[in-house]
Amino acid sequence: YNTCPRDCYDTCSILTTTEGGRAVKLQGNPRHPITQGFLCWKIQNALKFVYSPQRLLYPLKRVGKKGKDDFKRISWDEAYSEIARRIEGVQAVHGPGAILPFDYFGHMGLLNKQFSQRFFNVLGTSKCSPTVCSLAGRTALQYVYGGYWGIDPEEIQDSKLIIFWGLNGPWSNLHGYNLVKRAVHKGAKFYLIDPMKTCDLGKHLPIRPNTDGALALGIANYLITKGLYERAHVEKYAYGFDKFLEVVKEFDLERVSRITELPREDIVELAEDMYRLRPHFIHLGFGMQKHLYGGEAVRTIALLPPLVGGFRVHYSNTDRELDLGFLQGSQLSSDTVAGLHRKTYNMAQLGRVLQTDEIKFLFVFNTNPMVNLPNQNLVRKGLEREDLFVVAHDLFLNDTCSYADIVLPATSFLESFDVHVCYYHNYMSINQKAIEPLGEAKPNYQVFRELAGAMGLKSDEIFPPEREVVKEFLARSKAVDFTLEELEREGFLKMKARPRDVYPTPSGKIEFYSQLAEKAGLPPLPGYYEEERNGYPFQLITANLMHITRSQFHNVWQEEIEPIVLINEEEAREKGIEDGELVRLRSALDTLTVKARPTKDIKKGVVLAYGGLWPKLCGGKGVSALIPDEVQAFGGNAAYNSTYVQVEKIVGI
Repeated sequence: YNTCPRDCYDTCSILTTTEGGRAVKLQGNPRHPITQGFLCWKIQNALKFVYSPQRLLYPLKRVGKKGKDDFKRISWDEAYSEIARRIEGVQAVHGPGAILPFDYFGHMGLLNKQFSQRFFNVLGTSKCSPTVCSLAGRTALQYVYGGYWGIDPEEIQDSKLIIFWGLNGPWSNLHGYNLVKRAVHKGAKFYLIDPMKTCDLGKHLPIRPNTDGALALGIANYLITKGLYERAHVEKYAYGFDKFLEVVKEFDLERVSRITELPREDIVELAEDMYRLRPHFIHLGFGMQKHLYGGEAVRTIALLPPLVGGFRVHYSNTDRELDLGFLQGSQLSSDTVAGLHRKTYNMAQLGRVLQTDEIKFLFVFNTNPMVNLPNQNLVRKGLEREDLFVVAHDLFLNDTCSYADIVLPATSFLESFDVHVCYYHNYMSINQKAIEPLGEAKPNYQVFRELAGAMGLKSDEIFPPEREVVKEFLARSKAVDFTLEELEREGFLKMKARPRDVYPTPSGKIEFYSQLAEKAGLPPLPGYYEEERNGYPFQLITANLMHITRSQFHNVWQEEIEPIVLINEEEAREKGIEDGELVRLRSALDTLTVKARPTKDIKKGVVLAYGGLWPKLCGGKGVSALIPDEVQAFGGNAAYNSTYVQVEKIVGI
């Protein structure tokens, strides 16, 4: 039994076949209620990734200039000795706060992601807040519901109305999308609310990006003024509804249609369907909250279900009663070391952080900041600092590794033991070691255990054997009522879901007037705010290609991938831009030359460029070079889609 560790909704359960110590076949586990026996294109072809000749197999030490891929092979002992010496030197001169681990969800395994944190928690280093993906939405849902767990996706099959709001189902949530198709076949109605048409199912509402909150307020206005809402349900479960009424009365159909650029009749149809077709399943995608007021939009949409007798939306189901603190080693250290409070930096603004001299040692694992972070040029400038010692742990020599002083080879998911939970469905699954590590690759929890030993720390106490840790973690977690042995026998087991009608807010209810937001210094009532375009006519949104997840797989499938920008075909004709011609995207930060791909599927005034592409494989920079590193008030989340550009045809090339 294996589990896909990618940062993806589906977290597929996999059956791996091996012959002579080599993995030869991957297939979806047919017993899994979500995977249902098939895998996405990426994981169907994952053996090309695992056995790629580009895999890092040995530790490397930089001998040339940063960014030039000039390394020599060294032993693990040499690597540990050098890293330990550097850490101890930084600690002695600058304190542990000058050491920064930089990691995210390149590997979603609980051991590879959470268990690894023990090393830095024991040292008392600085840390990063996880602001590059879904934090704005999770923060918003906490303001409304007191937590961010949502509807079980297995309820899709019984839903009468299903809405994908800012979600590309076929690419980002393939198995959920297939559940939707079955529900539609049974009679459910489906809406896609997105500036890009990503599927042919149901009705597409091509909303202007960043106006989702205004649409939600308009729907609320219509439902309330027409009496199409459940008064008794609102009285029982809602707090501050009377104050909310003062907000929504400003969002009549004419105003909302003008803001969202959606026809008035489509807004009416959607609102009436929400009242008429129940139960419904609203799935909010992460992309729709990646703008400066994205958290506001999520907060407002989350208030629609209770108006019509519902309880929650679906966004992320990671808010479970799991003892992640135990895995991370919170019991081994406090938030202060030697009387100093541990500093937390905003992950999305690493470039700014590295312009100061506060950080002297950076340890990067489970992520690729040179590719994925906003303000790419500033991140590069920071990583070029010669007084910054960088360690990177990865499977491939990506752009971040190019700026590292020590590069350590990581294992693939087939080469190590782990346990997985999912932010979509409620199943925990096992990842059994299927093959031996290639070369000298190691999982990061083994790296940190051995590094702790090299530093003279009590490595056996900090990092007990993995199976012992998982057993204790399961026993400590209220969401789990099974053992490791049972999980290994079955491959996956369902965790206990939290009740949908329990709200740990100050009022104990769904808060239309959020006391938690007010306490955080934010408006307690939802609102809609326009963004400044500053003269740039096109809004740039970014997404991943079908071939890759974040920046993973680009190097393996680079022959099938080229940097392109999608532009509405009418606007392309107006500019004299034909398919395949080079255009220049110009933002306030930089320019990027890519091929144009005119299409009728994208809204006018919007262009889409694919993120996650390695600069070293496509001309030296990617779309992140255009994206500012401003962050929003809700959780400090990155605002990738608050990027505005000019599109210029390149003449004479």
